[in-house]
Amino acid sequence: MRALIFCGLLLASVAGWGQTMVASVEPLAKLLRSLYGPSVTVQTLLDANQNPHHLALSPRQVLMVQRADLVVWLGSQAEPPLVPLIARRPGHSLALLSLLGVIRLHGDGHHEGGVQGAQGATLNTHLWLSPHNMTLLARALAARYPDGLQPGQPAAFVQALAARQVQWRQQLEPWAKRPWLSYHNPWGYLTGPLGLAEPLVVSRQLGAGPGSQRFVSLAEQVRKQQVQCAIEEPEARAGVMTKLCPDCRRQRLDPLGRDRAQVQYLPWVDSLVDGFAACLGGSEAADRH
Repeated sequence: MRALIFCGLLLASVAGWGQTMVASVEPLAKLLRSLYGPSVTVQTLLDANQNPHHLALSPRQVLMVQRADLVVWLGSQAEPPLVPLIARRPGHSLALLSLLGVIRLHGDGHHEGGVQGAQGATLNTHLWLSPHNMTLLARALAARYPDGLQPGQPAAFVQALAARQVQWRQQLEPWAKRPWLSYHNPWGYLTGPLGLAEPLVVSRQLGAGPGSQRFVSLAEQVRKQQVQCAIEEPEARAGVMTKLCPDCRRQRLDPLGRDRAQVQYLPWVDSLVDGFAACLGGSEAADRH
């Protein structure tokens, strides 16, 4: 009998050893998968069909936040709907925006681009696209929540990310000054460090189209700058992009990584950089590859 009781307690302790980590968006989940081993279950809060710009959580998602051992999110300025849920949580949470030294880009998404540290401007919430920010987050996670880390982490991830950033910049260098078109501009955290020109941006807001005057102005800029590359996010209005640049190479890329679920962070960014190279370089990029 004592042996049976002991075995039961042992099994219960093993079952309880596993942790559940919930990431608010898929790219943060990709980082968690890169760092933690099989004893940790990583879940993404947002479903693939949800628009993060107009977030409404289901009862299932609310329960997911409440039950998680750790919630990793962007922070109150980037994800206001999560603030009351995080505040009521009994468990731990870590906000990327709470980390010292995190890069914040601001701006309305126009061709002038964001201004780091600007006051009163809208925050560009796509913080996970910054290699610097993800390095900070990896180190913070390892320091505060070491249980379940894979051997050698986060040092292996940080070293690989630094090396990859050099490779990405070299890959895109031949087309660094080429103009490109984007529906809105989530990409600055990635394309800035990699040396790409800022894009022509169609709309200040992802869900809105350009006014008639702006459309005419954009079409003229597309013609004058001989734009040949259009990056289309899933929510972009493809018809507007086609009218603005009918001869553009079109590359569909998701800054939220929803089209590549369960992929770890570095291979996912590899695919983004490959997409930019294919769009900007066309047949030249294919020949180099």
